Amino acid sequence: MAEDIEEDDSQHAEQGHWLDELGAGAMAAMGAGVFLMSIVVMVVINQIGSAITSNAVTPMVDDIAFAVPQDMVAVLPAGRSHDADTPAWLAHSEPFEASARTPLIAVVILDDGTQSSVALRGLDDDEPLSFAVAADFGDSSYRIEQIRRAGREALAMLPFGYGADFGRDPNVLRRGLTEAELTRRLHWHLARAGEGIVGAVDQYGDDIMRDETALRVIGDGLVSSGMLMIDSRSDADSLISARLRPMGVPVGRRTVRVGRDDDADTAFAALTDAERHAFAWGTAIVLVEAGETSMNTMQKWFETRSDSIALAPISHVIRRLRTGMQDASN
Repeated sequence: MAEDIEEDDSQHAEQGHWLDELGAGAMAAMGAGVFLMSIVVMVVINQIGSAITSNAVTPMVDDIAFAVPQDMVAVLPAGRSHDADTPAWLAHSEPFEASARTPLIAVVILDDGTQSSVALRGLDDDEPLSFAVAADFGDSSYRIEQIRRAGREALAMLPFGYGADFGRDPNVLRRGLTEAELTRRLHWHLARAGEGIVGAVDQYGDDIMRDETALRVIGDGLVSSGMLMIDSRSDADSLISARLRPMGVPVGRRTVRVGRDDDADTAFAALTDAERHAFAWGTAIVLVEAGETSMNTMQKWFETRSDSIALAPISHVIRRLRTGMQDASN
């Protein structure tokens, strides 16, 4: 029995001696192999991770990107084509003819999503109304499609500040943003509205309308997109017209605005003022907030307005502003 125990102790001693020898040579090699294998595994995992997340990389400032909404519908007038050098505000303008001496009034229906069904009732009119649609609603692109298919000009409403429902739109154009982010937000709204728009109109005026640096960035974006701009004059000290027009942006300042909550007499008086302005200066731009009273009053005005004034799509009034009374047809 003692011999067996001594034999076992001898065997364990030999095994321990073998492991000691192995630790001096082979164990080092085995450790190196495990280290190399771990590096290979990490490289493979990194490659797989990069492939999965490559689309989530934030672009550099010089490579600004924005996601075009999947439900965006591009609509062009049937049978119309244009070359790449034609700006969008001319490429997507609707045909219109008028005497070079005829005063023109553009009526733009503002569809901010509050009463869209009421706004789109204007498509049933024979008058060449234009429509501005807020781009931050899920069905904005489809409303633009309806407008374009009806042969009317469409614009995007750009939020130059926060509305009453503060913070609903994460892409508000405001002060304090980097130039890259401001550009991204501008292009988001233009892309969301669709391919067939002629321009934009400001909404929810805030102090960005007096920020020359921000307006320069916005102006650059509008020029590169070939868009016109309607200055709603929601801020008496707005610099939109003064800053964007010298940059080459076709700008028109609204003449009167018919509010959704205006009573019928106030709304009708505003439309009459637009007529007087058109007679005196050759053009007028009317913004009408979509609402039952405002739209009904507009209908009554259509029936009583002077026949010596022509209602025209917004792009043609902008063209008249740029070239004068001698050029009134497209």
